[in-house]
Amino acid sequence: MVKFGNVMKNEKKYYSLAEVCEILQISRNTLYNWETAGKIPKPKRDPMNNYRIFEKQDIDKLRQITAR
Repeated sequence: MVKFGNVMKNEKKYYSLAEVCEILQISRNTLYNWETAGKIPKPKRDPMNNYRIFEKQDIDKLRQITAR
């Protein structure tokens, strides 16, 4: 298990948008706004459904950029 703030998560390869928002304690709209404004790098996309997907290092980078 990996601890992100007060949230315990199993180590896994990819995290969904909802999981990342929970880990960073932000809303989906906030993440979308940051992405649109170019404040954060665009995430990878799942080739099957085009959903945003994040790896642990992506979350770590978002935490550095956003100071969360």
